[in-house]
Amino acid sequence: MLTNWDLIEDGAKMELSWLLNDFICNDLYAPFVVKLDNDYYSCLMEKYNIVFNQAEKAGADDGSLAIIKKYRNKILEALRSYYKADIAKSNTIIRNLVSEVRSDSFAVAKLGESWAFPGNRSQEIQFFRSRKGSPSSAYAAKEMLHLPKSLRSKTRSYRFSIPGSPAYYLANSSYGCWIETEFPPEIDFNVSPVVLDGTQKILNLAINVRDFGGLDGFDEGRVHCWLKLFMLMIATSYRIDEAGRTFKSEYIVSQAIMMACKKLGLDGVAYYSRRVEDDVFARCAVNLALFVNYDQHKEYSPLIKHMKIDDSFNYALYKQLSPSLRCRDYELRSVDHAYITNIGSYDRQHPYRETEFFEFDRYLFATWQGKTNGRGKDDLPWDVSVD
Repeated sequence: MLTNWDLIEDGAKMELSWLLNDFICNDLYAPFVVKLDNDYYSCLMEKYNIVFNQAEKAGADDGSLAIIKKYRNKILEALRSYYKADIAKSNTIIRNLVSEVRSDSFAVAKLGESWAFPGNRSQEIQFFRSRKGSPSSAYAAKEMLHLPKSLRSKTRSYRFSIPGSPAYYLANSSYGCWIETEFPPEIDFNVSPVVLDGTQKILNLAINVRDFGGLDGFDEGRVHCWLKLFMLMIATSYRIDEAGRTFKSEYIVSQAIMMACKKLGLDGVAYYSRRVEDDVFARCAVNLALFVNYDQHKEYSPLIKHMKIDDSFNYALYKQLSPSLRCRDYELRSVDHAYITNIGSYDRQHPYRETEFFEFDRYLFATWQGKTNGRGKDDLPWDVSVD
């Protein structure tokens, strides 16, 4: 965790350094797990009360306490409105909250400059897209794109989605893809490497209570922006264990955030996977949900003009290769920064660099870059061929 004490130079910043004064506690480590859908609202309210009490105990400034109160009350009001079938009011409340942070580059920035993806901003961000299927499927690049318009009826509802409108989901590692597709067997796990041109405007919800690295020496505006994002993140970070549900309360706020971003002209949302045990293990499980805006007379979104993607490769097949073929060198932005990138659990955590997933990531990009006849990553134009 970055403390930033060396960056605090004046009284105003010292006042805003309350985040370091025992604000952090175990109860604020996301994701949060509850048993029943009916428990979501009360548990969220309790979580927000913990945030306020911790902030007050840590000596938070009046502005920070006011933000916590406001976002707590507004988000809970949005949920109550939704439960009363006033969905328009619920969405408006969340849109107004998102609108408050869109002018801060910590919250909204072009993909290549987003705080959701730390590292050298001149270096590309590697993404991955997966599909389940046997090695015989051999999904081509086109088949790893979003649903074509003719198959829109197959759209499902996800945490960060707009009901009835597909989104395009990527992760910053093959491991992130694996956990998001519910841990499929190796033989059914197929992954494509993806790069985007970096022009997409992204809302950063890859926030956790132990990371103050982007707070600019505890600048007042930045701290307050972080708090607003933190309050939104909490509402979207619940896992509910109740089986057989057709309605998911934990999706209400996240889907309203997606609709807000769409209305505000953004291109998507970055967030930590909720399938990790603790978000401290999510640096290599950052997800990106991008809007799919179909052209009127075309099957695919203009998004494909801003990306490159290679054919998929099966993970089980990869593991059958000899070590000399598997081990390739490629710099990955997911681990090329100062943060710890362990995965697993508190009992069994391991550096991502020491996993087969890491080697698979490097293999996918290195072999893609090495392709000949204009098929290499750096030789391809920004526009995926769908002919």
